[in-house]
Amino acid sequence: MSGGGTQKSLRKALGAIKDTTTVSLAEVNSDYNELDINIVKATNHVERPAKERHIRAIFAAISATRPRPDVAYCIHALAR
Repeated sequence: MSGGGTQKSLRKALGAIKDTTTVSLAEVNSDYNELDINIVKATNHVERPAKERHIRAIFAAISATRPRPDVAYCIHALAR
């Protein structure tokens, strides 16, 4: 009997905890909390396509009409 399934389940559980913690921290500590929350939710540990509303929020944050520091923040947050 291999522990591969248990390890995968543990990895998923830890990923979900990390996502929840990151969203909670973004709600409290960030000047760009809505953007941070959308980035975390679009790039979470669940293996399925991101919801369209999260992708739209990210695209809106990097549009040409946004101030450069906002765009730079978004790109940096996505890189993390």
